[in-house]
Amino acid sequence: MAQRIPRAGLLLAVVLLLLVPALPGKTKPKSTEKQNQDFSKFVEIPGATKVGGDQCAQCHADLDKTYRRSSHALREVDCEQCHGAGSLHLAAGGYSKESKDKIISFKDRTPEEANGACLSCHSKSDHVRNWFLSAHQAQGIRCSDCHTIHGDTHGKGESEFQGEPQGARKAIESRRQVNDKCLRCHQKQMAEADLPYHHPIREAKMTCIDCHDPHGGSAGNGLNASNTNDLCFTCHAEYQGPFTFQHAPVNESCVKCHSAHGSPNQNLLIVSQPALCLQCHSAHHNGASLPLVDRCTNCHNAIHGSDIPSATGGSKFIDK
Repeated sequence: MAQRIPRAGLLLAVVLLLLVPALPGKTKPKSTEKQNQDFSKFVEIPGATKVGGDQCAQCHADLDKTYRRSSHALREVDCEQCHGAGSLHLAAGGYSKESKDKIISFKDRTPEEANGACLSCHSKSDHVRNWFLSAHQAQGIRCSDCHTIHGDTHGKGESEFQGEPQGARKAIESRRQVNDKCLRCHQKQMAEADLPYHHPIREAKMTCIDCHDPHGGSAGNGLNASNTNDLCFTCHAEYQGPFTFQHAPVNESCVKCHSAHGSPNQNLLIVSQPALCLQCHSAHHNGASLPLVDRCTNCHNAIHGSDIPSATGGSKFIDK
């Protein structure tokens, strides 16, 4: 009888679990209010009706010519999807100070309102899912500050950007143009890209967005990876390991030793050798108790990690 009591208790517990409704578990965090809001309000003009793109082209012929070659036009996006229905604008005699509230003119709108018009279509796009957590959004950057909406050039009425004359801005097409767009604002990184050792940004062999997501990345500084090392290893996989003997600073962060955008020192080192290594290691000394001034990696050439043990155990990060 003593052996049946635990079995009966276990059976009772199973029955109760089947009969009692499941307790509410942890639910997935809800999206932010801005991510759930309806952005269509930013392209609505109360009382207005659509007149068609052909009607717009009669007054905006220059814009219409360039717009026909734009990615928006290729996707059959018409003027009124972004600027609102045009009947009231047309009835008021076109663009004027008195009729500016009868059409959506991006230069007259706040960044939130101007970007809201773009988000009326793009809010569900994967590439802008982090926009509301990005530094660009927090600083009031408009989509049109980086993206050319109408095609190859902007016509009259478009806002100037960083001192450029109206009508001079080009669409983002090449790697060089992408980099120029970023470096207009990021002056420090532009100066670093001109240092003797740098990632090939100024040569247009790579772009800023190869590493950074301008719409807000998954890590700090808008990185395209969860952390700095994961990002670096996408191109520099030979330094990832795992190694039998790991170099601790490499595991922590590549930028402990390397300057990501540019450096006056070879291999993008933040400090030249041997000074960089001497910050952590006392190094070898000559007969006068002075540290050797040669490059440490002349001997310790597997500095990112090694599988080769030394004669005394452990590793000296030498590859043979």
